[in-house]
Parts: sequence; structure tokens; C-alpha cells
Amino acid sequence: MKRISPKVQRAGSWLLLLLAILTSGGTLAQTPDSDARSQLLREYAGSDNWYALLKNPKVWPQLRRLLGKDLPHLQENLSVSGVVDVVGGDLSVSGNAPHQGTVEEAVVCVNSYNLEVNAAVFSKGTITAYSRTKNYNDLSRCIKSWITLVNSERRDLVSQPKNVRMARGM
Repeated sequence: MKRISPKVQRAGSWLLLLLAILTSGGTLAQTPDSDARSQLLREYAGSDNWYALLKNPKVWPQLRRLLGKDLPHLQENLSVSGVVDVVGGDLSVSGNAPHQGTVEEAVVCVNSYNLEVNAAVFSKGTITAYSRTKNYNDLSRCIKSWITLVNSERRDLVSQPKNVRMARGM
């Protein structure tokens, strides 16, 4: 069996240490601390202060980068919004342009784990999803649920689907 020289062992140790620092540093940079995450959930879930959520310093810069020149369209399509929902673990703000429900709509989803922002705009019959991913399968459940709702024209919200049976509790 061949022995490894102390010089090579030290170099290997330094390399492992450097790798550990780089790896954990990259992960920590992508995942905000739990206090910031839970603070956003406590402050905004169920709140009608959706505008403050979008202007939050952890959210607004991501929206600007993600949408670029399309940001004013998203803002207009969120003009009439309700409370901040929690959908699939994401804080969700959805709405429509004034008097344009089912025609001009939008959603913003903020992941409550890593605070990553995704958005979508429905305009002229087309939904455009804004995300760091280019793969539909990787979109958040929040965005996909909203897309399903928009594509169904909200039929199942206003009339009972044929496959739903109502049972009365005791």
C-alpha cells in the first residue's frame, strides 16, 4: 500500500474545505433565513395588503428582473385583487384589470421557502408564465393552479361539476 505524503494530504484537506465553503455559501445565498420567510407568511397570508407584498424588497427586484418591460402590464392586470392567498406553500396574489375579469388577468406567486418569485399574465387569450425555469413541469403549483383556473374560465367555481357529490356532515 502506497502512503500519501503529508503535503498532498494538506492540499487535499484545503481543497475539501474550500469545496465545503463554496457549496454551503451558494446554498445559503439562495435560501433566505427562516425568520425572513416566516415573517412574510405571518405578515401577508390572508392580508389584503397585496401591494405591500409585491413592493417588498425581497420580491420587487425579482419581479422587475423577471418581467422587464412587461411589468406595467402585470401591474395593470392586478389592479383589482383580493387577499393574499397561500397556494401550494406560495404566497399568491391574483387579480384582473378593472372591468376585465376573464379577459386581462395576472398572478404573482412567492415561494415561502426560498422566496423565489414567479408570475403569469393572461391577455388576449394567451397565458405568459414568467419564471427562471423554461420548463412547464417545473413551474410552481401556485402558477399551474392559476393557469388551470383561467383555462377553465372558472366554470367549476360558479357551478357544481358533474363528478362532485355533496355530503352533509353530522
